[in-house]
Amino acid sequence: MKEVVSISPFRCRMWNSHDRLEEQVTEQSCRDEIESVRTHGQLFPVLGRALKHDMTHDFELVYGSRRLFVARHLNIPLQVEVGEISDREALIALDIENRQRKDLSPYERGRSYASWIRSGLFSSQDELARILNVSSAQVSRLLKLAQLPTVLVKAFPSPLDIRESWGRDLMGMWEDPAKRRLLTAGARDLAEELPRVSAVIAFERLIASKGGRRTSLALNSSRHDEVVKDDGGAPLFRVQVRRKDIALLLPTEALSRHSLAAIKTEVAVILQRARSQAPESPTNYSGNVPDESINGVRKSQLPTATYVRSDRHRRHSKRAAFSQDTASELAS
Repeated sequence: MKEVVSISPFRCRMWNSHDRLEEQVTEQSCRDEIESVRTHGQLFPVLGRALKHDMTHDFELVYGSRRLFVARHLNIPLQVEVGEISDREALIALDIENRQRKDLSPYERGRSYASWIRSGLFSSQDELARILNVSSAQVSRLLKLAQLPTVLVKAFPSPLDIRESWGRDLMGMWEDPAKRRLLTAGARDLAEELPRVSAVIAFERLIASKGGRRTSLALNSSRHDEVVKDDGGAPLFRVQVRRKDIALLLPTEALSRHSLAAIKTEVAVILQRARSQAPESPTNYSGNVPDESINGVRKSQLPTATYVRSDRHRRHSKRAAFSQDTASELAS
């Protein structure tokens, strides 16, 4: 029989089979829960069981890592529903709780499922699907996410943003030796890029990393402007993606000769590196820009801009707003 008791959160620890990424449970990510508990108290108890032979903790929590963090942060007692439950019963309760709350990421669920099978709590993927009443297809998709190598996971701003359907596509590319090198290079570029792009853009760029026909289609389907902004939200410059080239529109009043020279140097380095990494294809661009990146900024809101071509097709540059000498210098 279970009972709800009030316990010091510092005498509780999470069960080692719980499914939260602990590094993602922070004051920032729990901000709403902190305010809710501060205002209304803890509305729902966590599930736990008593510990034996542990000098530092009295209870092990099956689920409720965010509520545990909040109780510790506010230094208030934690409401725990305590009972005697087996590991199998704990896993079922944990999975039901998280699916009902709908705040557990697919990546976290996939890692948990893989861990449970690996530790022998379930004998197979099929048994896990049957016991947890989850479709075999969904279990398969989630396990694919759990297989993602670290270099791909770090390409996203947070592993919690990785969508369930992306694992199969990314692992399919990763398992192809011819595509793995390009995928790895693209993932490392994304991990180092500041500010970080959204998870959707990161996925699209990773998929485009394989080159060839799909990259060309991805480019042609995304012929919209992207406005890059500073930390305060003010427009810095515009990126235009067209069928055969990419244009950077830079505000002339914000540029000195020295700044323009630095920009040209950086662009040249990036293009040379991309050329050495990409397959022999004239359409190997991997930075397609979706609609959402515009954020409602109209062209009229930007200052007069300098037009910089970033492709090798200078014969099509009659519309450029700077001199042919400058274009030649950039492309050289």
